Amino acid sequence: MSGPRRSHGSSGEQRVSLEDVRNLELRYSRARPDKVDLFVEYVGGRIKVLEVDRYLIERLLEQLEDQEA
Repeated sequence: MSGPRRSHGSSGEQRVSLEDVRNLELRYSRARPDKVDLFVEYVGGRIKVLEVDRYLIERLLEQLEDQEA
């Protein structure tokens, strides 16, 4: 199986298609309240762990909820 499909945005960043993602998990820690660990499991079993700003995640979730309303 080939690796995740990627497209390049206008600024050159790489994006992964959600079709290639099997599972997403967010983990919060009281020891680091401003950070969230984002676990991404891809089709094929590869796992990537990213440290993300908690404020950013909260704003993105709010936007998604607003779009559903």
